[in-house]
Amino acid sequence: MSHKPLFTQLTQVEPSEIKGALTSFLFIFLLMASYTIMKPVRDALPSDWGDVSLARQWTYTFIVSTIAVSLYNVIASKISLMRLVPGVFIFFAATFFGIYLAYQFGVRPTLLGKVFYVWSSVFSLFHVSVFWSFISQHYTKSESKRVFGFINTGASVGAIVGPFLIIRLPSSFSVENILVMTSAVLLLTLPLIRILNNYFQDKESDGQKKMVLSSNPFSGFQELLTHKRLLGIAAFLFLFTAISAFLYSTQKNLLAEFDEEKRKQMLGYVELATNSLTIIIGIFATNRIAKRFGMPTALSMIPFIVALLILLLSMNPAIMLVLLLQVLRRSGNYAITRPAREILFTAVDREARFKTKPIIDVAVYRGGDVFWIWIVALLGDGYFNLGTSAILCIGAAVCIVWGFVGVYIGRQHERSEATEEPSPTH
Repeated sequence: MSHKPLFTQLTQVEPSEIKGALTSFLFIFLLMASYTIMKPVRDALPSDWGDVSLARQWTYTFIVSTIAVSLYNVIASKISLMRLVPGVFIFFAATFFGIYLAYQFGVRPTLLGKVFYVWSSVFSLFHVSVFWSFISQHYTKSESKRVFGFINTGASVGAIVGPFLIIRLPSSFSVENILVMTSAVLLLTLPLIRILNNYFQDKESDGQKKMVLSSNPFSGFQELLTHKRLLGIAAFLFLFTAISAFLYSTQKNLLAEFDEEKRKQMLGYVELATNSLTIIIGIFATNRIAKRFGMPTALSMIPFIVALLILLLSMNPAIMLVLLLQVLRRSGNYAITRPAREILFTAVDREARFKTKPIIDVAVYRGGDVFWIWIVALLGDGYFNLGTSAILCIGAAVCIVWGFVGVYIGRQHERSEATEEPSPTH
């Protein structure tokens, strides 16, 4: 009979890891709450745009993301990690409050809507990337398989808050109010960062505490181009964005017949269902899948399942079926694929975690968005005029390739794990 606490039996988190895991859970809870308050409002905007107009907005997002990541790498080379992580969230809180002030001073709402769409899209990747850079440096490969699944459920719990407010209080939350609330919630993460810094300092050796980043502002880009493991992760994420683009475009086109308020409510329900399912999977299945079936399965399971579902959807691309597939795809990604991908970063050094990881998570992600949304636009009303069903079949083929890349990088990770168990800051 097991004498472990019930919490450990449910989550696989060891008693000595509970404080750090719970604080990290609350940290990412607040981060995701701050973002998903905005998300249904942001995602309702593109249904008033054409395919080419949406592609332009994604192009602007990629350009701004690349500039933001480059500046982040320069700053990361010049200040300590103790100041870097909280500084990122203070900066984003200030920028969202700045957009709020622009609304108050009467700047054209149409223009601000597009600025809001682009900047919130940059934020949607940056904040989580910095969070996982901060967390993953303190865990070994074996620890991460136990802890990351539970921590990641905090993102889903937080993500329920935003759509719940949108569903329950649609008339009370203008874009301006949402911006103020996002800024306030981001600032609540600052004391948690301090608690985690103290917790991890007590846990680690003096040598680990003194680790600093290279002063070379381009080292993150250099590591990406010269390390096969990092290139593999980048390719995996690039293909993930393809499926997002194919389904996002289909969703956008099918939602066009509804008014903006109805779109916000429908997308709010999608967020609520997605994150509720993610919590259930995250608590009871995520850690067990990686430990029992291995990293190749954890990384490829969702791609192969989604490929099959997209083929079935192509036979009847109705809006409710698209939204249901979005729920299944995104909850599977959040609960299984995303934690597995974060585990991959426990096998790289701190330089790669803090400098290369944001390049992959933000610039490569948004570059993939741009590439694939233009592909979708060209396949659709931009040039080839293919129907929704034909476009979805092409998306399914890409999804299968995504799955095989997951198998490959999962096997590479397990080979390295079999030969050594490096410290998290080797």
